[in-house]
Amino acid sequence: MDLDAPMLRVDRLTVRFGGVTALDDVSFGVEPGSVCGLIGPNGAGKTTLFDCVSRLTRPQQGRIEVDGRDLLALAAYQVAGLGVARTFQHLGLFGSLTVRENVMLGGHHAFHTGFGAAALRLPLVGREERALRRRADEVLERVGLTHLAARPAVGLPYGTLKRIELARALGAAPRLLLLDEPASGLSHGEVDELAAVIAAIRDQSNLTVLLVEHHMGLVMRMSDKVVVLDFGRKIAEGTPAAVREDPEVIRAYLGVPA
Repeated sequence: MDLDAPMLRVDRLTVRFGGVTALDDVSFGVEPGSVCGLIGPNGAGKTTLFDCVSRLTRPQQGRIEVDGRDLLALAAYQVAGLGVARTFQHLGLFGSLTVRENVMLGGHHAFHTGFGAAALRLPLVGREERALRRRADEVLERVGLTHLAARPAVGLPYGTLKRIELARALGAAPRLLLLDEPASGLSHGEVDELAAVIAAIRDQSNLTVLLVEHHMGLVMRMSDKVVVLDFGRKIAEGTPAAVREDPEVIRAYLGVPA
């Protein structure tokens, strides 16, 4: 593996839905251990790009590589095994399960036993479940939710549920984490807490992060690089400071003071 190569490489990605071009020849790279913010107005193509990387949408043109491997050559269920995990803007937690059980679900891609072994409760099943439980407890400690591990997810505050969603993605032990609007619906204090958690996890695990977010304070504070989309096209790429001053970005998205 080329140590100087991007962890994630998006090359000339194009996606069309009927007569609508959601992504138009988009290219960029995300370096290992860095945070890349992906911003743009509603309908710019951010979620479509996320869905391509997580194999929920197949592009008509282009290539996506993770550590040099062709992501589009893999089946969707193989993506987690490559070290890619994501959160969703709209939470998909199971309210009847405990916080720990929700996080354990994130690591089930590494479960090697089949249905028959699980039904017979063979020893390997028990060992794998205990390993998943230990991994979930480690992740919950890192996101500050150990005290809620045995609580059902239903009824917990929205900011806490956002952290559980993050913990579930981390339960997959990813090397590339896709964060889809993690600050959506959070208070100012909760955004600050979330930023601190993400930064600590990134630093401790050398995690590579692709962040879609409308909260510009969070994006500009956390990102090493920012990519800006507008109507499916990339209109800017650079450091947060450079992107903030880019005239086309100001026109299309950030706006100017009244």
